[in-house]
Amino acid sequence: MTPGAYGIWGLFALVGIAIIKGWPAISDAVTRAKMAIGDRRVSRIEKLEAKIDEQRVSYEAEIGILRHELNNVTAAFEALLLLIESKPEDAAAHVVRIREMRDRQHASASAEKATVRAARIVAAGAAVKGTGE
Repeated sequence: MTPGAYGIWGLFALVGIAIIKGWPAISDAVTRAKMAIGDRRVSRIEKLEAKIDEQRVSYEAEIGILRHELNNVTAAFEALLLLIESKPEDAAAHVVRIREMRDRQHASASAEKATVRAARIVAAGAAVKGTGE
């Protein structure tokens, strides 16, 4: 063999020894990197779950408001039918009374919706402050 071949084989041997001796450190670094990725994923999943829970509460409140509004409309409609059935000649007066009742219901529904919106804004502000710290 020529001296150059010995040098190349010696270089391969040194690289092989370096890889064998450094393997535990490389393996440890890979394991730590995988754990860090897993921890970040778990953290992200927890944040997403918290956000979903907040949205669920918000949507349930909104559904409650809509259900309440539907019940009000149904009650107003049935009241109008009952009043018209009892005294058809006073239908115009009954309509005026039902409209007044609906106006009061709209005012209270607007207040409920404003409360839900305000709660969302407060929750969003708290979430922004929580992520900034």
